[in-house]
Amino acid sequence: MATKRKRFDLEILLADIHVPSLEKSGKNLHALTIDLVCPRTNVALKSTTKTIPLVNGRCPTQLWPWTHKICFKETVEGNFGLKVTITEKLSRTQLRKLLRFVAGKSLDVGADVMEDAIPVPYLDEIATFPVIYASKQLLAAVNAKIIAEGCLDLNADELDGKASTLVLPLTSRRKLNMNASLGEMDPDGEVTFTASPI
Repeated sequence: MATKRKRFDLEILLADIHVPSLEKSGKNLHALTIDLVCPRTNVALKSTTKTIPLVNGRCPTQLWPWTHKICFKETVEGNFGLKVTITEKLSRTQLRKLLRFVAGKSLDVGADVMEDAIPVPYLDEIATFPVIYASKQLLAAVNAKIIAEGCLDLNADELDGKASTLVLPLTSRRKLNMNASLGEMDPDGEVTFTASPI
């Protein structure tokens, strides 16, 4: 007899970011995208994007309210994972483009929900066409260059139902020639999350 897989409702919060290659960069805004990959059956991806201040490669999350630290409240089962990307520092123009991109993603998800809610063939496509068109226009905005990324494989069966610290290692997506050279795919810090059952 097969054992039943565990399902957990998890709250995943951003706890810390450390990017050593940015240790002398001062204070800048970056875009952090976090993907929750295949949290459960029939759900391929949940995603969130935040603009984050990094001060010399560190993120002062301890000063943030819960509403800015929260990434996901989701049910997970079996194998799932977290994927993270961090962009270069954002200029005002890039920040506007990023906000357009995020708005486009939101419309894209909204169109899928809307299509599922209308059970009449063809009528669902007609109803969602304006939303999909607007989404594609916004998604055409150029996103900022990614400087670091990483992923972490997880399994709900290995969670013990208590709060856990999840450390996701980052690798560089760029080459730097400073005192210590940094190559593409070299380790470049980590992103730490706390995952608590709810």
